[in-house]
Formats: sequence, structure tokens, C-alpha cells
Amino acid sequence: MIRITSFVFLYIVSFIVSFYISPPDLTEKNNLLALKHPFVSEENTLIASDSMNNLINAETYFTLQQLKQDFSQLRNIYENQHIKLYEYTSKDIFDSLFDHQLSLINRPMQYHEYFQILAPINDNIGCMHSSIWLPGMFWESGKEKLFPLQIKLIEGFAVVSGYYSDTVQVPLGSIVLEINSYPVEKIISDLKNSYSSDGFIEQFQYAQVEKRFPMAFARYYGFQERYIITYALPGRKTKERKELIPANLTEVRKIVFKNFDHPPPSLRILNDINTAMLRIPSFIFYDRVDYFKAFLDSAFLEIKNKHIENLILDLRGNDGGDPFCAVPLFSYLEKQLVPYFAEEYGRYSEFAKPIPLAENRFSGNLFTLIDKHCGSTNGHFCALLKYHKIGKIIGEEGGSTYKCNARTKEFILDNTKIMVYVPQGTFSAAVKDMDKTRGVEPDYYVTQIYKDYLNGKDTILEFVKKLILEKENKNEE
Repeated sequence: MIRITSFVFLYIVSFIVSFYISPPDLTEKNNLLALKHPFVSEENTLIASDSMNNLINAETYFTLQQLKQDFSQLRNIYENQHIKLYEYTSKDIFDSLFDHQLSLINRPMQYHEYFQILAPINDNIGCMHSSIWLPGMFWESGKEKLFPLQIKLIEGFAVVSGYYSDTVQVPLGSIVLEINSYPVEKIISDLKNSYSSDGFIEQFQYAQVEKRFPMAFARYYGFQERYIITYALPGRKTKERKELIPANLTEVRKIVFKNFDHPPPSLRILNDINTAMLRIPSFIFYDRVDYFKAFLDSAFLEIKNKHIENLILDLRGNDGGDPFCAVPLFSYLEKQLVPYFAEEYGRYSEFAKPIPLAENRFSGNLFTLIDKHCGSTNGHFCALLKYHKIGKIIGEEGGSTYKCNARTKEFILDNTKIMVYVPQGTFSAAVKDMDKTRGVEPDYYVTQIYKDYLNGKDTILEFVKKLILEKENKNEE
């Protein structure tokens, strides 16, 4: 049985030094995942040089000098460019962490080995918009070698929820136990700690592992020639082993970055319970704000004309986007004129003033569904609903809180060409006394049940429907 353990952050140097050890030795389990031997002769290995940038790939070893130069550049970028580097981790601890991670650079390394050294630094910032990403030449060289299964983390299990190609390789609902003989719970822990999250909110880290698993796996362990998994069949304890056909980068990116492809919002009327279900999978409509606002106008007009008393607002999977989309939605739900942002932030300055009520605003019973993927702008939005007690929030703890750093700037390290993304500003919703180290908390904590998932049942949605029926029955008494 796979159980995902919680990471507890302790603000003491000794813990950081002991926890963020050098890249794990996987050779005892399976040499497919093993890191290359640290002492490889240059005649058998491609060593990066300034004149060979066009030849650099996932197999390239960078020299000690190159790695240390880039590390020094990374440290300088964080210390001089990050808007809130020391908000959650003190300078003294960061200085010790920088020194410790630098000491681990003691041999030529490939991209994934080097990433394992850089990741703990980024993780300790406590900022979801701070990230380290490997360059295109890394991904291009392994574009046919990605893990092919989509996974969802349900009740601590790594459940197969789909495929990155048309090939059905294991049954949906199977539970992955090992990849190349390495326990999945350890893989998930490693990958989780390679992501930074606002206020060290673990929910967001797990969401990123779930959403980006093939890419997170590749940048941490490197591309594998084969993927042999051990898995349990759906709803059974029977174990099977299977070698998988890898996915390609195009297939993976299409699903991983689907929220950037303008997933359409939708409205569905559930006549039997006099309820409208409004699905907003993303606020990423930067170049289509008018389209998004027109949809809202149409949807809420229909809700009004049909005298709908209950509204289920499904924000699950919505990891943020444009405040120019979130604010209009808020104007249809707020009970009175309140500001959206705590301060005037550049082109969003108008949102620090009370937001005018929408003409056809909803005044019935609101039920908002959230999960661990809810982040960034969606964190602001949900924090306002929670703070002003606008309806009830149902689901998991959200992936972010009422504030986040953003307006991200890209920096490229000179030798490895690794990309470092550093926020230049902070944006906070107009709320007070909310915990910045916790995601927006639901009023009813409900998570997907594995048995329900196998039966095609949405545990959270069914809970809300039951809540609505109970409310209606109570009103009739």
C-alpha cells in the first residue's frame, strides 16, 4: 500500500543539512535509475564546453568549474532579484543551505544530478512562482523517453488516471507501486520536494507532481531507456509487472499544459435539484478576456432567468491566471461592494477599490469546489470567498493562500542554460488575519475516495448534491 508521508519543515540548520543530502544512490534497486558513476573518463563522456552549446543534451557532463560558476550565478540571482527570498526562511539558514549544496558539487554532473542539488534551494523559498527549469536541449534529447502514464494521488495511492498516448498499457484505476523497482512513495516524496510552494503548502507540491509527473521524473532522475512498473490491478491486491512504451514530449506537453490552451468554461443546469453547475477550469484568458466576460454574462443571465436557487462553482484544477477574469466572476458572487486586492498593483490598481456588483449577480446558495491544484489568482479568489463568507467551500485544502509573488522574470545560467524564474512583485487579496502558510481551507473537507473513482463517481460533487437536497428537505419541513 502506498502512503504519502508529510514533509515537516523545521527552521534549524542541522535539519536542512541532514535532509538535503546528495542525489540518492539507486543502484541497489535498479541500474536503470542509477546515477552515472562519478568518475567517468572524458574520452567516453561528452563534457560541455563553451564552444559546444549546440551539442549539449541530457547525457552531457558539465565540469566542476561550470557547475560552480552557475551555482554562484544562481545564488546571486536569488539574493539580489527575488522579491521575498527571506519571508519563510531566514538569511542565516539560507546562507548555510547555499554553502551546503555547493559542497555537494564535487564531480562532473549531468543535468538531473545538478538539478537535485539546486532544487532544495528553490523549495526553501516558499514561493510557487519561483522555479528552476531545464533548457530545451535537455528535453529535446530525451523527447521519446518520458513516463507514459497519467497519475492521480487518491487516498495516498498513485492511481493510473490516463495515458499520454492512444496506447492503453495498464487498466485505468491501477495503483502504481514501483517504477524500475524503486518505490513510488519515495519517488513522489523526491519529486514533491523539488517544487516550491507558497508558504510551504504541501498540497500545491503534490498537485505539481500529479500534473507534471513525466517531466518532474525526467528532470530529477534523468530519462530512462525503459520503464518497468509494478502495479496492483484496480480494486485488487494482485500485483503485475509490465514494461511500458515511453511517451513523447509532444504528447506529454499537450496534457501537462492544457490550461494554457484556453479550456472552455461551461454551464450545466441540474433541473432535478434546481441547481446550476458552473465549471471554470482556468483563469488563463489573458488574450481572451472579452470572451470570458461574455460567457459569464450569458451564464448568470440564464441562471437568473431560470430562477436557479443553488450554484455549484467548480474551480478544481484551476491553477490561476488573469485577475481580469477572476474579478468579474467575483462581482457576480459578492454580497456587498468589497475590494479584490489589498493594494494598488500597477494595471490592477482599480481592483483595490470596491468591486461594483454585477447586474445579474447571484444571491442564492453558493457551493464552491476546490482542490490542491487551486493556486495563484484562484488562491486570491477563494480567499475572498472564504473571508467574506460567500457560500460554502467544499473539497481539499487549496494549493495556495491569499497572497503570492508573481510578475516573474527569467534568468538563464551561463553554462548549463538552466532557466531560473524569479518573482519581482507580491500580490495580496484584500483580507485580514488569514494564515499565509495554509491553503484556503474548505468548510467541508471532502476528498475523492478510491472506490468511488473506480465506479466513476465524483465523491466531492455527490457530497454537494446531497448537501443541497438536505437543505431543500429542511426548508420544506
